Amino acid sequence: MKDRVLIVTSSYDRTCDYLISKYKDVKFFRFNMDRFSAYKISVTSTGFSISDPFTELTSHNCKSIYFRKPTHENLGEVYDAKYHQFSYRESYSLIEGLVEYFPGKCLSKPSIMRRAGNKVFQALVAKEIGLRIPTLSITNSVTSVKKISEDETIVKPLSVGSIVIGKRKEYVQTNLYDEKFDLSLLKYTPAYFQRFVEKDYEVRVTFIDSKAYCVRIDSEDTVDWRKPGNTVAYRKWEIPEAIYTKCLLYLKTVDMCFGCFDFIVRDEQWYFLEMNSNGQWAWLELETGLPISKGIMSYLND
Repeated sequence: MKDRVLIVTSSYDRTCDYLISKYKDVKFFRFNMDRFSAYKISVTSTGFSISDPFTELTSHNCKSIYFRKPTHENLGEVYDAKYHQFSYRESYSLIEGLVEYFPGKCLSKPSIMRRAGNKVFQALVAKEIGLRIPTLSITNSVTSVKKISEDETIVKPLSVGSIVIGKRKEYVQTNLYDEKFDLSLLKYTPAYFQRFVEKDYEVRVTFIDSKAYCVRIDSEDTVDWRKPGNTVAYRKWEIPEAIYTKCLLYLKTVDMCFGCFDFIVRDEQWYFLEMNSNGQWAWLELETGLPISKGIMSYLND
């Protein structure tokens, strides 16, 4: 009987802690990628199995998959450092292939999230389906930057947004562009430049299938509400029908049933910023009472 939900994540994923503790009647099998060696995993011609010391998940009892936040196991005391990347690729390839092939419901396939999460791809899709976007230049050209920065401009990373230095991590966040900044190295490392739009407020819309959970975000920081120490207020909000329809078209275009859309709103005009293909949502449920987790569980258990 297919009655189990596989969660692929890591041991420190608090969102999954919350989900599992809230839905005690659901049979979850949690696979923490950062504890890979604690599981026995096999893929054969007859199917797959993943077991821990307490239970086993197989092709025959796995109903759906929630692919969350897998990270690599610490191999510092196992192999020489030169072998770590090889081991990481091998272990991730096993799990990724299993999830990619899985014929049941999945939020969401890694390959689809990887494609949909690319900010260049997002901007082009948003433009194609008719979402309003601020003037932008994703570039390694100083000439292009000087042209867009004739007006106030923000700059943000294209991908990871963090730099690891030993045991320390630096975060690259959205900031106002300073024309005094040295652009001599831009040709090696492109960046996302966007015309600054004075906002009345921001909106995060979490979609699960055709259901939208809309939250207004009022932020003291006018550039990036995610910055540490910022004062932020959340409340339930209504998404305009035209924006709702275009978001659904966006998800259909990228072949996804889950996505977190970020907008800024100015004079009732909604400007698309990005769509997080594997965005966090639990804090919004706790702040507003919106039943986002219920929507996720309904999708995975339907």
